[in-house]
Amino acid sequence: MVAGQSGPNHSFSSGAFVMLKWKIATIVAVAFGLTGIGWGYAQTVKEPGFYELRVYTAKPGKRDALAQRFASRTAAIYARHGITNVGYWIPQQSDAELSVDAANTFIYMRGYPSREERDKRLKAAHDDPEFAEVVTRQERNPDTKLIEKVHNVDMVPNGSYTAIKITP
Repeated sequence: MVAGQSGPNHSFSSGAFVMLKWKIATIVAVAFGLTGIGWGYAQTVKEPGFYELRVYTAKPGKRDALAQRFASRTAAIYARHGITNVGYWIPQQSDAELSVDAANTFIYMRGYPSREERDKRLKAAHDDPEFAEVVTRQERNPDTKLIEKVHNVDMVPNGSYTAIKITP
């Protein structure tokens, strides 16, 4: 290199260097943005994809006691084991064709991510010592039994028009 020359002929002006820095900063920002979007999408709450519709016929005069047991204890046991309590209902009229007697029918729905998760979570809930104390013991005793019969319908959501939004 000769004195007074600026090195090899790599004419890299300060304007080009600034432009290169902006290009690199833009690429890094886009990469972080895409990573953030992917992370945010992964964190979205997934709605359970499997539901149970449960229709209980209570012993005569015991429907409100059954509803109270769910409100005070059973729903919390289910929630503790990852079962989504979608909703609880008391029919306002009877329907003989559906065997619904408004005076003795209690209806609720539970949600799960899948049928397999339902099986695992229900087993855990039913193995819970509090469930044995609150439900099993009471239902085995003819003097304290609240439930006469139970119907269960397994269901999956159908179509984008389904408005149900669940937090698992």
